[in-house]
Amino acid sequence: MPSSMGSFVDLNLDGSPMKNGTDQMVAPTAPAQKYVTFDEDEPSTRTYDNTQPFTAPTVPSYGNPSGNYGNAPTYGDAPSGNYGNTTEDGYMPSGGGMVTENTGQPCLSMEQPKLEQIKKWTVQNYKFTKQLVSEKFGHSTKTVDKDLEDRIEELRLSKVQYGNMLREARVMFARFEALLTTHHNIRAQFQTLISHAPDLQDQLQASATTHSILEKNGEGLLGAIKTFVDSLNTLVNVTIQDTFLTIKNYENSRIEYDAYRNDIVTLQNAPQTEANKNRLLELQVIFENRKQKWEKLKRDTNTKLDLLGENRSMVMKTQLEMFNSAVIAYFSGNGDKLSEVLAEYHIKTKKSSEDGDATTNSFLARNE
Repeated sequence: MPSSMGSFVDLNLDGSPMKNGTDQMVAPTAPAQKYVTFDEDEPSTRTYDNTQPFTAPTVPSYGNPSGNYGNAPTYGDAPSGNYGNTTEDGYMPSGGGMVTENTGQPCLSMEQPKLEQIKKWTVQNYKFTKQLVSEKFGHSTKTVDKDLEDRIEELRLSKVQYGNMLREARVMFARFEALLTTHHNIRAQFQTLISHAPDLQDQLQASATTHSILEKNGEGLLGAIKTFVDSLNTLVNVTIQDTFLTIKNYENSRIEYDAYRNDIVTLQNAPQTEANKNRLLELQVIFENRKQKWEKLKRDTNTKLDLLGENRSMVMKTQLEMFNSAVIAYFSGNGDKLSEVLAEYHIKTKKSSEDGDATTNSFLARNE
């Protein structure tokens, strides 16, 4: 065994060291050793004697020159010193607050009025959510305007139907646009083959002219479809959606109105103590305010529904007449009628063919 581990001692059965011939206890001894260490800061070496009692090294006291940490600040007990520059982000570990960078004065992380607002908002939302859940389970009464509820339900169904129409119109636009691209590509192929097949020149030229006219008229119909899609999109996602925002505000105000109304009924049936009487007076004032708000939003909702019905009827009549006229004119091959429809409804289209007016050898021209 290495010498640094000391020597072994014989033990009695009870664990006590055995004595030698001189009646002295034999204890393990550790020879004095010299350990050499290297200091990074100093090129010289330092030696330590392991026979000397251990002494704890001196630790520098950062921010406390006396080295006494008995009164170090703890979390939750704000110190009296200036900690304004202790951290870069101005965080003060104790006291639960923030400090300014220049003065070091503590400031509240949230003002008291804001805490009161959050508390009030939480209580109100709990009250309204409780009222809504109670209505769902039939544990609370609900104020219902039958005529207005029927109009709102009819509007919900109409929105679904118009949304389906909008989806199909977008599909039609995409597929018809792909068809026009096919007309354009095949017309270009016919014109390319004219110089390579002189014996088919007349037939190729007639086919190219026909697809040129189809492409031109198709651009007009595509413009009509796009106008129809844009009008439907405005109706569904702007006009009707704006009306539903008003309806949502109306329904929220109705829930608030019923919540305070049920609270008043509960207090009226409760024992008439002084606290309940005072609370009842407070609730009646709030209830009147909520009632006025609910009645106002009810009038606004009826007005919005009236305006929406008039606007929807006027816009859809115009758009359906335009769309129907454009479809008939295109599929009947009447390019002049299609141009009249586009001009009447101020629909602009791009000119995708330079020879769109040449109809001498067109199959459609001969059919006309």
